[in-house]
Amino acid sequence: MSEIKLTINGQEITVPAGTTILQAAKTAGIYIPTLCYHPNLPPAKGSAAAAMIYQGTKKIENAKPEEPGKGCGLCVVEITGQAELVGSCATEAQNGMTVITDNERIKAKRQENLIPVLSRHRHACLTCAQQEGCPRSQCSSNVPENERCCPQFGHCELQNVAKYIGISDVTPKWIPTNLPIFKEQPLFCRDYNLCIGCTRCVRACRDLRGVEAIGFVYDENGAVQIGTLG
Repeated sequence: MSEIKLTINGQEITVPAGTTILQAAKTAGIYIPTLCYHPNLPPAKGSAAAAMIYQGTKKIENAKPEEPGKGCGLCVVEITGQAELVGSCATEAQNGMTVITDNERIKAKRQENLIPVLSRHRHACLTCAQQEGCPRSQCSSNVPENERCCPQFGHCELQNVAKYIGISDVTPKWIPTNLPIFKEQPLFCRDYNLCIGCTRCVRACRDLRGVEAIGFVYDENGAVQIGTLG
């Protein structure tokens, strides 16, 4: 297999042809934040949405049937000579390419793309002054119990990514939607209140297992909704 050379943050890297920018950065120990990416899955960007899904007995039809998956947009980077930022998880590295993974422009775009993710997930834990030593039994900021930390507090991928990117001042407060929680299956608990629409579960089911038991659609607000396909 042929190899290519590119430069990321001033560091020259040699990788096999066909490697994405994100994969190239990882081989060099350069961190790029992601939520929808998983090394064993195809990119979320461009993945096919379903015509409809079910959350329990509730049917949700795709309001944007022609629109493919967009991904989280947190892995954007700058390529020298290109005007637009690109998603590093789905952009193939090219020989001689020069990439920047962190500057003010990139930070601002990542914060912008993080807003819709946080708007649908409880995130008081990310702005709490006591987050490093929170006992979780009571809240010093008087946040209502159902709006506080999720069960993954302290071991949360979203929490770590948000800390790195930073939270925009215009991020709206999360409002509980009290979506149903399905516990009828012995191996799965589907709590849609915790879903951020990354579609990793959909791609794992479809592309790793070849089952296609679950899928995603866009609701009338343009938000990703996950559910069963039948």
